[in-house]
Amino acid sequence: MTAPEESSFSFDQVVTVDNFQSVHAELLQPLTDSMSLGYNGALLICGVPTESFCSLIDRSIIKQLLAELFSRILSQVKEELLISVSFLQFYPDGSAVDVLSPNRQTLKLVTHPVLGSLVGGACEVCVCSEEEASALYETCRETLKARADSMSNRCSFLFSVAVEWKLHPEEEEESEMCRSRLQLFGLAGGASRTDLRGVSPLVKVVDQISSGASTADQLLPLLLHDALTGNSRAVLIYCINLQGLLDYETPSALALAQKVRGLVNKATVGRWSPRAAEREIREEIMALQTMMMSQAGSEVQNTHRLAELSQNLQIVKNQSWERRRDESKKIKSKTQERRQTPNRNWHSSDHREETDRKKYLQDQLKLEMEEHIREGKGNVEKVMERVARIQELKEALREETLKNGVVTEKSDLSQQVKHCV
Repeated sequence: MTAPEESSFSFDQVVTVDNFQSVHAELLQPLTDSMSLGYNGALLICGVPTESFCSLIDRSIIKQLLAELFSRILSQVKEELLISVSFLQFYPDGSAVDVLSPNRQTLKLVTHPVLGSLVGGACEVCVCSEEEASALYETCRETLKARADSMSNRCSFLFSVAVEWKLHPEEEEESEMCRSRLQLFGLAGGASRTDLRGVSPLVKVVDQISSGASTADQLLPLLLHDALTGNSRAVLIYCINLQGLLDYETPSALALAQKVRGLVNKATVGRWSPRAAEREIREEIMALQTMMMSQAGSEVQNTHRLAELSQNLQIVKNQSWERRRDESKKIKSKTQERRQTPNRNWHSSDHREETDRKKYLQDQLKLEMEEHIREGKGNVEKVMERVARIQELKEALREETLKNGVVTEKSDLSQQVKHCV
């Protein structure tokens, strides 16, 4: 067996649990500083950290980052402002769920010529303090942790904080706005193909960026691509848990982080005038309608353009503070009602997630077996690695099958009790 080739990597900072606090001043404080000036920021946390390290991240990074962000914004921005948060969860199959939404709305990425990339259909909850934002984040995280034995432990999430304030409040409706956004990505999976939870979505996106390929038409890859190459200042924290001689994750993680560090963003200050943006779109719609009435230009192109302008106009309308505050109140009210009314169908949703995970494990096992048969007697180390992964998948599938049986029994018992009552 030949010795592995040595590689050197360069990063902005390498820390351990003991000196983890130094990350904040070096890498994270510039994010909060730039947000108060109108720049977007993105923090990507990935890898396979231990449970204690996850708690450290929530306590020493997320909570501190929110505290400093609100302190900075509230001390520097004296004008009227609006702060809102959102929380999205992403499943391995590419689907997404709005954790704050009382209803299941369709989520999609929309690109506006002035506002940039927005998640259409995502709920925003207005907050007034760091305590309120932290409480919402912790509630959403606890919701996900409560399902740690289901497919949710293979899910990524995105917690966003949007800030907007009036630059010239004395101008009232014609006032120009400054807006910034902080995106906190928690990415499941690892950089190595041997990770039982699957490959991190970051790996796939970085590969697509490097090769120049188009990003998959799914929400999380599109958001990651935008955060890494678009109008945002991005920071990556990769958590590494050394695993001795058979450590496949660390070399892959270092190589991935090196690639991310080499990406270039084009961050600009977010300024816009809602009234001017609405006026310009309306004028363009009227001009296009006049052209269509005179039957000038391509009818198909004009129709598509009219639909695009109508969508852009609706996006601008949805950004009004009054509408966002009203929607936030409705969300908070429905969330409170949901907490007060126990969900009698909890076992159905749990059973569905358990079934989803079982199918996921079955598909992964099938792929590994096919690859093992196709490769035959190749490199000894790779064969051993694949055999070990197959055994892990079989064991996980066996445990999931047993767990599914217990869930089904609970569901059947619940139905029997219901009929007896």
